[in-house]
Amino acid sequence: MPRFVLVHGSGQNASCWDRVRAELTARGHASVAPELPKTAGLRLADFADVIASTFDDPDAVVVAHSLCGIFLPLVAERRPCRALVYLAAVIPQPGASVREQFAAEPAMFEPSWIAAGARWGDPAQREALAREFLFHDGAPEAMAWSLAGLDAIDSRSIVKEPAPYAALPAVRAAAIVAAHDRTLSAAWCAARARRVLGVEPIVIPTGHCPQNVQPAALAELLVAVAAG
Repeated sequence: MPRFVLVHGSGQNASCWDRVRAELTARGHASVAPELPKTAGLRLADFADVIASTFDDPDAVVVAHSLCGIFLPLVAERRPCRALVYLAAVIPQPGASVREQFAAEPAMFEPSWIAAGARWGDPAQREALAREFLFHDGAPEAMAWSLAGLDAIDSRSIVKEPAPYAALPAVRAAAIVAAHDRTLSAAWCAARARRVLGVEPIVIPTGHCPQNVQPAALAELLVAVAAG
């Protein structure tokens, strides 16, 4: 049975994976959810080191959400693994920073998400923004739990750092696209999966955070991806 390494996105902490991990356990799969550091000024390699330190199983399936898809190629450089899974995630451009990638491909993010970007700096607005952009399709009873997991990493340096590799790794990859994503464009994610990863995207009918709003369905998809 493969082990799953579940990497949270830039706006949450590792608790966002708790319900998916319970679903994976029920299906006989082990998992680990690294807690990414919140220290300012870290580089891409620093985050990749943290993730790679949490597993040594060459059969591992490493899943990264949202912005943290940019760490996957570096994790694969540090540890052999079975597959990389981009979950509603940035599929990076080798040699380019996220900002450079967005400048070249402005359809990458939803316009309303970009317009709201500065508001995330105001703590008084974060809950309303999370309800609107991250958890809008979740059940009411899951909302309080989801909101409790808001915990942003400091991404200011990593979005400006060029991806320090010339090509994506020769590791099997999959892309799970959130059909109703209000942050990353679902159309962009799907097109990039086909063009860059050479795979047909797997579509899940959720917003940006399927791990919060449809953990059982996501666990089923991850097990299927692991099986190839």
